Amino acid sequence: MFHAYGVLAVALSCATALCFAGGYVLQYHEAHEAPDRLFLSPRMLIELARHRIWVAGIVVMMIGNGLQAAALAVGSLAVVEPILCTALLFALPLSAAWRREKLSRRDWVGALAVCLGLGLLLGVGSPSIGRPSMPQSEWILVTLAAWGAALSCVAIGKRCVSPAPRAAFVGGAAGILAGLQDALTHYCLHQMSAHGFFSLSLSWIPYVQVAAGVYAVSLMQSAYKAGPLTAGLPPIAVGEPIVGMLIGVIALNEHLNASTAALTFEVIGGLVMVAGTWTLCRSPLVLGRNHPSRIAQEALAQGRVAVAQLEAKLQPVKAAATRRPGWTRARLATLQAVSTYLVFRRK
Repeated sequence: MFHAYGVLAVALSCATALCFAGGYVLQYHEAHEAPDRLFLSPRMLIELARHRIWVAGIVVMMIGNGLQAAALAVGSLAVVEPILCTALLFALPLSAAWRREKLSRRDWVGALAVCLGLGLLLGVGSPSIGRPSMPQSEWILVTLAAWGAALSCVAIGKRCVSPAPRAAFVGGAAGILAGLQDALTHYCLHQMSAHGFFSLSLSWIPYVQVAAGVYAVSLMQSAYKAGPLTAGLPPIAVGEPIVGMLIGVIALNEHLNASTAALTFEVIGGLVMVAGTWTLCRSPLVLGRNHPSRIAQEALAQGRVAVAQLEAKLQPVKAAATRRPGWTRARLATLQAVSTYLVFRRK
């Protein structure tokens, strides 16, 4: 892993994560404001294409895909995919600079967890390059399994009533297809270098790769729209590297250090990295000031303050009602309801 090609793969993967971070920051601010009728509809991409900020996010992510392809050309999936989790490490300072905010202690803890987990996974695991390809029948099984899992997540998400589970399942489907796209990109690069572009164009795999990438992007926007980003982003940010790494290790025979002690540290590193990524996804810098979940939280807090102020103002009225028999409970309840309406209307 530490030879020249391994160092180049790591550098290119970090650059990829940086581009993906910029894409996350630029895209979700536009996607969550899309009309509800476009949820899980391909027309959402057409609608969002009219917004310059979203288009800029897509361009940045396309640059990241190019850098990722270059990383996969010189490195293995087991090396490249885990580094993609560091995208949130770049997303936080980008978002902080944009909003002129400071990173909180929770943000630093999440970032440190991602770095430590990644260091354990790559340092102790020492991933090795496996076979560059596998028989077509095995690729068909891997592709059908990934698409089946993704479509199952979409079907479950459509039936969810609560926004958070809906966003989580749709985001998970996007992460699965993105991980499949990474594995297919690895195959296409090898085939093109070995047999040329014309031979690759006669295969079904590059077309499935493009379809998986386009549908993954569409599902990402629907996940941003479906519910809070704290539910939709973690499955995307974690699902892609996990699925890509699993395909590399299980299907392409990319090996990790298999000793008992090494496996223990690898599992710990993976869990710490996932926990840190989940923490970063829930950062206020990732959510944004105008995200619906933050607006709802602020509105709830303001409502509680208004109710407390109203209760304080109604204390003399309640005391007077106990001394005057003419003040019935019905009149007091009516007065309280009208006062509450006026307070919230003012807010």
